[in-house]
This record gives sequence, structure tokens and C-alpha cells, in this order.
Amino acid sequence: MASGAKAVDVRADRAVQGTVAVATLSAFVFHQPWVIPVVGVFVGAGALMGPPGNPLYRIFDGLIAPRLSPVANVEPAATLRAQDVLAVAVLGAATVCLLIGLGGLAWIVALCEAGVAAVAATTGAHLGVLVRDRLRRG
Repeated sequence: MASGAKAVDVRADRAVQGTVAVATLSAFVFHQPWVIPVVGVFVGAGALMGPPGNPLYRIFDGLIAPRLSPVANVEPAATLRAQDVLAVAVLGAATVCLLIGLGGLAWIVALCEAGVAAVAATTGAHLGVLVRDRLRRG
């Protein structure tokens, strides 16, 4: 996909969301708090530049997508961007909690993001879109 992509392969979206969920859950299980801000930076790039800015998407697009059958279903790039914005907010809050010494709260917040990403990966339902639409309505 080009950097100005209007639609993204659904498989790429699900792979990215699944990676965010697994990375965050793994960080919790293996007590690796540094993973929270790293994943936050990855999704932050996607929030700023759209899906092609997200390194996780680029890995899928460069290494995995060429080995798959042609794209059958697409998702609007704006949907993925909204999901990334929500992830940045949640993981940013978790990172702030880590920095001020509230490790327990940081993990609760980070695990919420893992849940949101897991739901998006398995069902295609994006909480980021719901939040974006609610905020636009005022």
C-alpha cells in the first residue's frame, strides 16, 4: 500500500492488533515494563502517519503480505488510525503511571489496551472508532 493509502488489508489490521495484544500481555507476564512505551511508540507512528507509518504494519506489508493470496477485504485507513490513537492514549497513560511509580495501575491500564487490541484482532470491532465518533458528536 502506498503511504497515502485509503484502505488497508484486514489481515494486516488483525496482525498488528494481535501483535499489540500479545506484546502487552507478554510484557505483563514476563515483568518487562519497557515494552509498554516501545509498543506505544510503534502505534504512535501509525497514529501520526497512518498505517504505513506503523513499523508493525510495515513488517506485515513487507514480509507477510507478499506470501498471501490477493487482498479480499479492506478496512479504511482512518479506522486503523483511530485505533492507534486510542492505543497511544492508553499506553501513554500506562507509561506515565510507570514513571511516577504506580506500577500496579500501569499494568491495569496496559492490560486494558491488550484487551482492546485482542477484541479488534479477533472480531474486527475497533473501540478507537467508537471513541472517535463519540468525541466528534460532542
